[in-house]
Amino acid sequence: MKKFLALLSLLLFTLFICCGCQQQEERTYTDAEAQKNKDNATILWNGGDLAIVDTLYSSDCVYHSADFLDAKGPEEIKKFVKWVYTSYPDFAVTLDEPLKLKDRVVFTFKAIGTNDGPLGENMPPTGKKMSFNGVSISKIENGKIVEEWVYYNQLPLYNQLGYNVVLVEEKPVMKKK
Repeated sequence: MKKFLALLSLLLFTLFICCGCQQQEERTYTDAEAQKNKDNATILWNGGDLAIVDTLYSSDCVYHSADFLDAKGPEEIKKFVKWVYTSYPDFAVTLDEPLKLKDRVVFTFKAIGTNDGPLGENMPPTGKKMSFNGVSISKIENGKIVEEWVYYNQLPLYNQLGYNVVLVEEKPVMKKK
C-alpha cells in the first residue's frame, strides 16, 4: 500500500510539474460545473442514488474501471453502481480536492465498505470490511462526463476480503520455424 501511495504521489507530482510548466489552454468546463460534478459524484458513491447518473454522465459516455469491461452509456454505469451496492451495501467514497486540467478533472479518493453481498458467481459475501485508495480521471464536455477512468489496486482489496489470488500458469506457445 505504501508503494502504491508513493507511486500515486509521484504521478500527481509529475502532473503538477508538467501542467505548471506549460501554458494552459482554456478549460472545457467551468469551476461551477466541476463543483457540481464533484457534488453529484459524492451523492452517487455515498448511497448509490441512480438518478444522479443521468445528470453526471453524457448519454454517450464511457466508464473505464478496474472491476469490469468498459461501461458504455448511463444504463451500463447504473448496472455497475447496482453491483457495487449489492456487494457492499455500506459503500462510501471520500473525494479529495480535484486537479483541474484543460478538459479533465483528476480526483484521488478513498473507498470503504463491507462485503455483505456476492461479488460474483463463485464469490459469496465475506462479511469483511475493505478499504482502498484510487484515482479517477474524468473528461468533461458541456458540463457532463464523457469519459472516465477509475484506477486502484485490486490485489490488496481481495486480500482484505480473504481471497487468495492465484496466477494461472501460462502454457508455452510453440512457434513455427
